[in-house]
Amino acid sequence: MRYEVPFVPDPAYAALLAARAASLSAVYFRLGPDIPDARLPGAGDAAPQELAAGLAALPEVPRLGLLNAAFHAPETLSGDGLRDLLLLLEGYLAAGAITGIVYADHYLLTALSDASPEVAGALVAVPSINFRLDRFERLAAVLEAVADTRFRFPDAVILDRDINRDTARLGELADRARRAFPGLRLGLMANEGCLYACPFKTAHDAHIALTRLAACRLGPDMHRDLGCLRTFYAHPGRMLASPFIRPEDARRLEGLVDFLKICGRTRPAADLTAIVAAYLDGAFHGNLAWLLDTQEILSGRLDLPNDALPADFFARTDGCGHHCRACGSCAELAGRIVREREMGLPRLGEAGERG
Repeated sequence: MRYEVPFVPDPAYAALLAARAASLSAVYFRLGPDIPDARLPGAGDAAPQELAAGLAALPEVPRLGLLNAAFHAPETLSGDGLRDLLLLLEGYLAAGAITGIVYADHYLLTALSDASPEVAGALVAVPSINFRLDRFERLAAVLEAVADTRFRFPDAVILDRDINRDTARLGELADRARRAFPGLRLGLMANEGCLYACPFKTAHDAHIALTRLAACRLGPDMHRDLGCLRTFYAHPGRMLASPFIRPEDARRLEGLVDFLKICGRTRPAADLTAIVAAYLDGAFHGNLAWLLDTQEILSGRLDLPNDALPADFFARTDGCGHHCRACGSCAELAGRIVREREMGLPRLGEAGERG
């Protein structure tokens, strides 16, 4: 299995990527500290010059800049805002550091295409996973919309997270997609830790986009008090019902998809190195919550030992109907293996443990 992974300009992480470049499907990165994407701003976001220098060391790997905020300010669609964004993309192109963008706002994609056919024609436009491409008709409509612009047609897309562990449905979609779009590579998100069919997602993505437009602040308190973290803590079984793919189970998707995407670009570089290495090696021994996007916030409170999951966990949950109250299987398993961690300062020597 190949992997699409975040890029951060950290020496140890960059060395891992360089050594395992043959296993990489693509790398993706935030275009700059002031460029909106689908994550909250981070204090340690690298400058474009630093990113471009590091990305140039991966010339054979597709390099995707993130423009995947749910929506952008109206002033970004014209005038100085659009000009500044195009200048940034031109700089990355001149440095040989970018081959495409990941987008979620089709208004912005159209505006960029109209304003600079030259820039658009040099870049692949990859639909964000947040287009929720869970059936062929939706996939075809989104790809047709890209074809209406001057951007290059995508050679890869990531399908919706909710079909990660539904191989029958996934196989049907993959077969139709490959027949309709020969050469299109298909991927899934690997360390996905959101609630299945998350009821908070639309508002969550909108709140992230709003942080760039107004005095709106989205933080863990909102998730803890009203959202997904509250649900996970109250119902640990739903941590297991989340559509993640463990490193040990990646091989089960060989032949169905071409690559898996690893999340975590806002986490410390040492953590990201360990997460990517776990997937490249096909094994993880630690707190599964720590490995997963979103759930990692709970890993200081809840211990979900990956090695305690049954070897046939993927097969047991493949095609699950997600009627959790009627089934209770994940809740029963979580009741046996999930433990609340003792609160307090770590003992000497424990601070560097993974999960």
